[in-house]
Amino acid sequence: MNADGRFDRYEGEVAVFRGVRFAARSAASRWPCVELLPEPGSSAPEGVAPRYAADGSVAGYPLAPDRLDAWYAVHRTFRWRGELFECTGATDATIAGHYLGDDQGFADEHLKRRVIGYRGEFPRGEVTDPTERREDLLGPRAELLRRLAEANDFRPEACAVHRGGTYPADARADASGRIALTGAGLASSGLPADPRAPDGNRYLATPEQLEAWYRTHWTFRWEGGPFEAVGTVEGRIKGVYTGADWGFVDSLQLTRETAPHGTPSRYTVEVDLDTVTDLERHRTDLLTTRQ
Repeated sequence: MNADGRFDRYEGEVAVFRGVRFAARSAASRWPCVELLPEPGSSAPEGVAPRYAADGSVAGYPLAPDRLDAWYAVHRTFRWRGELFECTGATDATIAGHYLGDDQGFADEHLKRRVIGYRGEFPRGEVTDPTERREDLLGPRAELLRRLAEANDFRPEACAVHRGGTYPADARADASGRIALTGAGLASSGLPADPRAPDGNRYLATPEQLEAWYRTHWTFRWEGGPFEAVGTVEGRIKGVYTGADWGFVDSLQLTRETAPHGTPSRYTVEVDLDTVTDLERHRTDLLTTRQ
């Protein structure tokens, strides 16, 4: 907000890079980047490669969030005749906004009906109590990245422990009953190399050569329905529905996918982490299940 109490030209999402403010947004298909959007005719952000649109024009400048000084959303409100509005636009002479009140008579008399709610545009001189609130986006993005890294993006995975070291492993033994482990540190372990892995980073161990072999996976509930997590997409957790309620699948429009390995189709969702409940990690001992 300007010193005279007027809203400045920055609205929506704003990012600060090397002390310069830019309009911004989450970068499409560039998770977890933030895309800087310089105003027409202004200089491009120094040292940031552009992202080009299909027509060859510059769509924006994606940047990793840890390179930003700040990233926040600007929320603006004002009052007209005592009623509260959310600002949606401003000119030198007027301010427009969505009505946040609940006085139906006031809305019918003074405002224009929209598909959802009411809107009005008013002379600046009649507007009072202009207020601006900044919602931090950078901190929550950093916290989300930390959570995803700690949980390995909620992907199911199998691990094996050999001579005190833990390595990624196959969840199933091969035809000879041996388990494939992956890791450069296994080169001096004495385990035979997996002939199916030309890069030489996979090695084969019998169950008797392992201290542990286990699978981990995550489950959660969304809208009351049970899901098994299969990873994340653009920072959102993806889950496969494990219930048997067709009404749930149909009413919430779950996505039908062809499951891997020729198994029947499955239904999935991609949702924000803060919308799920009962998020729980499970561990299955694979050595015990072979006995």
